[in-house]
Amino acid sequence: MSTTQIMITAFGLLFVIGNSLGLGMNLPIGQMLAEFFRHWQFAARVLLINFVILPGLIIGFAALVHIPADIKIGYCIVALAAGAPFAPMLTRLAKGDVAASTTLFVVLIVGTIIVVPLALSPTVSALVTTIPRIPIWSVAWPLLVSVLLPVAIGCVLRLRYPAAAGGERPIQLISLTCLLLYANVFIVSNWHSFVSAWGSGTYGAAVAVPILGIVLGSLISRKSVGARRASVITTAQRSIGGAIVVTIFNYPQPLANVAVTIINTIGITILVVLSLEWGRGSAPTTPHTGPPRSTTAPATAEPKPTDLPLGRSDATEEVRSGDGP
Repeated sequence: MSTTQIMITAFGLLFVIGNSLGLGMNLPIGQMLAEFFRHWQFAARVLLINFVILPGLIIGFAALVHIPADIKIGYCIVALAAGAPFAPMLTRLAKGDVAASTTLFVVLIVGTIIVVPLALSPTVSALVTTIPRIPIWSVAWPLLVSVLLPVAIGCVLRLRYPAAAGGERPIQLISLTCLLLYANVFIVSNWHSFVSAWGSGTYGAAVAVPILGIVLGSLISRKSVGARRASVITTAQRSIGGAIVVTIFNYPQPLANVAVTIINTIGITILVVLSLEWGRGSAPTTPHTGPPRSTTAPATAEPKPTDLPLGRSDATEEVRSGDGP
């Protein structure tokens, strides 16, 4: 392995692990998952669109269009890896429901860890017959170690040391720096591949994927503006971390990573512009600016039953009665 490839691998893994660790330190994941699945209809729409409909459209395009085999692999990775790490930040920028966006992100990451090991290798082998199937465990363990384990460690640290709230910010800053270094080193070292991909339809797909995500994501929640913006942003941007792990450990073909990088980069750009436009055009739709820092309550407090949508409070319900995903 060359020095450049070692740098790309190191920066990519540091981003994924750091981002996952910061997520675990910042979120009451158990509470958020329980709240999400309590609204089973919303959950069903999110999972159906992100793991069935949108992947079906992307993979179907890759199957029908004559493009290089390695780029088809990249399409499959993008299609099946859901859960955008920057979705909560972009949702806050768009003045949407940040808590709902964060919950969607967490659930989609869990779904990715389940779906990608089961479906990615059979899908790739069906589209590119020269690529042998990879065992499920060979795809699963890098995702478990790089994504799920750091999240679990972050959750334990958050519960064990509640006074360290906010300590995830330096970690997230370091992970973002690693992502920028990863992208720049990879683009510079593979510039000729990015140029050669111009005539393959990769750049067209890079625009089509987020647009499809925007359209389909808007169908998840039609009543609540805040929840709709959260679902649009979360669906339109695919999982950068999951894609990086899979390309490092299972599909290291440069053109596959080129396709993933192009689609994710253009997707983020489109969503940043859309989020800024939404943020300029309206006031915040929810009082939440992020997940609660602490879930500690007095011993005598009784849990208050609620049927409110994700990320919504009683105060918001009083202002916008009857509004939900």
